Amino acid sequence: MLAQSEVKALAREIFDQHERREIFKAIPDRIPTVDDAHDIQDAYVALLCQRFNTTVGGYKIALSSKQTRDWLGIHEPAAGQVLANRIHQSPHTVRVADYVRFCCELETCVVLDKDMAGPVTVEDVRRNLRSVHSSYELIEDRAADLTKMDAKSLASDNSWNAGIVIGPPAPVDLDLYHRAGALKVNGVEVARGTTAETIGGDPLAVVVWLAGHFGKRGQVIKAGYPIITGSIVKSQFYGAGHTLEFAMDGMPPVVLHLV
Repeated sequence: MLAQSEVKALAREIFDQHERREIFKAIPDRIPTVDDAHDIQDAYVALLCQRFNTTVGGYKIALSSKQTRDWLGIHEPAAGQVLANRIHQSPHTVRVADYVRFCCELETCVVLDKDMAGPVTVEDVRRNLRSVHSSYELIEDRAADLTKMDAKSLASDNSWNAGIVIGPPAPVDLDLYHRAGALKVNGVEVARGTTAETIGGDPLAVVVWLAGHFGKRGQVIKAGYPIITGSIVKSQFYGAGHTLEFAMDGMPPVVLHLV
């Protein structure tokens, strides 16, 4: 395990790299365990909250998709935190030039009605649902070499989260197990996938994983905080001039304009 001073030093390094818009470099040899990585993440997110005068307002689970794990050669999920000032409602506009390299992921967003920490079951989560939504995760991967990735480096950098965009709420009793969704770019369908790609084939099972992760760390998923549960297809890389419309079947679409 890293000493607290080492955790803070690595968090400051990551923060400064973002400020200088440097290309991401994996550092697995400097991070002994995934627990250390999440400690670094907490310290890095604290610096972000101070820098942008905000707080944590939501959560993400990285690598919940088997397709994404296989693509990157990583075989374990990781958590991340969403700053409150980076939670956007649909439609939303992103300036691609603000990113070293922009991409987004197509996800189901879940909001709980009460605080929750693990161990819990899918049924516990289902009983505690406030709302579900189609959503995007906005990602800043800083032009990382995606052939040289690891879970520890990713988690330390807050799993690359740069915000989320949330569509209108869907019926809360919608069955999310193996539910399909599709992406249209400039009005043309370009990608389709299902929640079968995520842990347990169900976004609620992803929340179970997050609750267990937080429970081990003495933390809770807070009521009212959006949780994005993992992409149903590979990350999408588009530049300025595109409009993306994504919807899980039976849910209202979420719209993203890239300029």
